[in-house]
This record gives sequence, C-alpha cells and structure tokens, in this order.
Amino acid sequence: MFLVTAVILLIIFSISQLREKPLTGKLYRLPLTLLLFSSCALSFMPSITPADWVMMTSAFIASLILGMVQGRYTPLINHGGAWYLSGSIMAVIVWFLSIPVRQFLKLMTVHLLSVTPALNGSAVFIFYFIYISGFLLGRYTMLLLRYPSLVTRTGKNEQKLRRMQAG
Repeated sequence: MFLVTAVILLIIFSISQLREKPLTGKLYRLPLTLLLFSSCALSFMPSITPADWVMMTSAFIASLILGMVQGRYTPLINHGGAWYLSGSIMAVIVWFLSIPVRQFLKLMTVHLLSVTPALNGSAVFIFYFIYISGFLLGRYTMLLLRYPSLVTRTGKNEQKLRRMQAG
C-alpha cells in the first residue's frame, strides 16, 4: 500500500512539474514566504545547535544550486501575449535528483560528522521549507539571469493574464 501511494504521489508531482505555470509575482513570493515562516518557527525553538545551522545552511545552498540547474532547463513560452513557465523532463529529473542529495546531506552531517541535530520530530518541517525555498529561489534566480527584461515585467504579465481570464 505504501509503495502504491508513493508511486501515485510521484506521478502527480511529475505531472505538476510538467504543467505550465503563469509567470507572476506569486512565483517569487512563495519561496520568500517559506523562508519567513521558517525563521518564525526557528525563533520559537528552545535551542538550535550548531549542527542544525550546518544542516540548514548546507540544505539551502545545495537546493539553491539544484534550483539554478532546474531553472536553466525551464523554458518560457508565450500564449496570447502572456508568459508561462513550461515544464520539462530535465526539470523533473533535477527534482528527482534532489531527493538523494537531501538524504546524502542528512547522512553526511549526522553519521559522518557525528553531529546530532536538535530539530527533529515535529520540527523537521523547517528543513523541508528551507530546502524547498532554496530550490524555488534558485530556479527563479536562474530565470532572472536568463530573461532579465522579461522577468522584471511580471506585473504586466499578471495584468495580461487577468484580462485573458476575464474576456
């Protein structure tokens, strides 16, 4: 049953990665919101060990790099004057590669460096939020580097999308 559920979730996420997404400011606000939420959650933690900081920093840097690789292979397409991020097989492959990278970071810090993180159990979501935000920030940073004039005009793209939906 677990295997069936995992396969279904992987298929759903793969389809989501291949789907077109409109280029809007929401794409840039989401990773920043995740980082803000993570920092708020960290402020309520009783103690954060140096091992936690090492794991969070390494997770953020690794996910930022993987996100930039994914952003390199994310095409932008135009439909009726509005711009969309298009999914690609390479983006899905990079996402799948991020799973073993995350596990390798955990293995390296806990087992090889013999550090014990205090953020575990119910607080493990903080690592995932930091990892996801780094991944998204890397992806959108690469898009900003590849298409600087287009990405800076996301407000106009949002207006075009609203007009297309209304009319």
